[in-house]
Amino acid sequence: MAYSMTGIGRSSGDLKDPLIKFDVEIRSYNHRFLDVSIKCPNSLLPFETEIRRDVQSNITRGHIVVVIQQDREIMPTKIEVDKALLEAYLKLAGELRSSYRIKGNIDINTLLAIPGLIKFSQPQFVSKDIYKAFRPILKKSIKSLMQMKKKEGDNIAREIRKSVKKMEEYARDIERVIPERNKYYKKHLLSIVKGFQKNLSEERLYQELLYTAERTDVTEECKRLSSHLLLFKDSLRNEDHPGRRLNFLLQEMQREANTLSVKANYLQISKTVIHTKEEIEKIREQVQNLE
Repeated sequence: MAYSMTGIGRSSGDLKDPLIKFDVEIRSYNHRFLDVSIKCPNSLLPFETEIRRDVQSNITRGHIVVVIQQDREIMPTKIEVDKALLEAYLKLAGELRSSYRIKGNIDINTLLAIPGLIKFSQPQFVSKDIYKAFRPILKKSIKSLMQMKKKEGDNIAREIRKSVKKMEEYARDIERVIPERNKYYKKHLLSIVKGFQKNLSEERLYQELLYTAERTDVTEECKRLSSHLLLFKDSLRNEDHPGRRLNFLLQEMQREANTLSVKANYLQISKTVIHTKEEIEKIREQVQNLE
């Protein structure tokens, strides 16, 4: 099972008391870690932590943008005047009038237009009731997002499995070619030895043969590559959030492929390794989209 790191979820719902409609949209983008951004109306600002916690309980990676809108303002039950701000404003107005002989009167409309002069607030218990009624709408949006992430994740995993299958075939191809390649090297070494038989001691000859065999043997690299592919398939099949682990395994596969390419020094194996690297790059691009 795997989830895509990108997706979108939407939901809407009505509250009965107070009568109000909420619209929720959650978008998920690729990101190395989990980063949650929330844009919500004033009525839900005290509950950003709870909203973030609900998102984090379902998602482990990605840049998540939560946008919550309501169709009308909730009427506050408490209205206050910032008296300190009002007094400072009136004092400044009086000083300007006396110092610069400015004429004119300050009316109520001018005072009400001062930013921050009037404060609106909801009692805490009212806000809690609003959030309690809103939470099912949020969860519905999260569920919608996860369904889309799952659907896209299944599509990505399907494409990855195709590449993994090809890589398994390539690994088997290399293993089948190894005896042929060893036979070629044996013949090649014997022809070299014949030309220098008089100048080489038997001990030195065996040392050179062992050194060459060790330096060019790719059997272990093939086994490790096949082992990484098995772990990769298992992680893709059984983990809900395999993205980081798959990235690590891809790095190991790339390392084995590079070693195979250098040590094999045989055209048929080199061609197969090139195809293997191409599939690794295809998978790497796909894995970047997995959570």
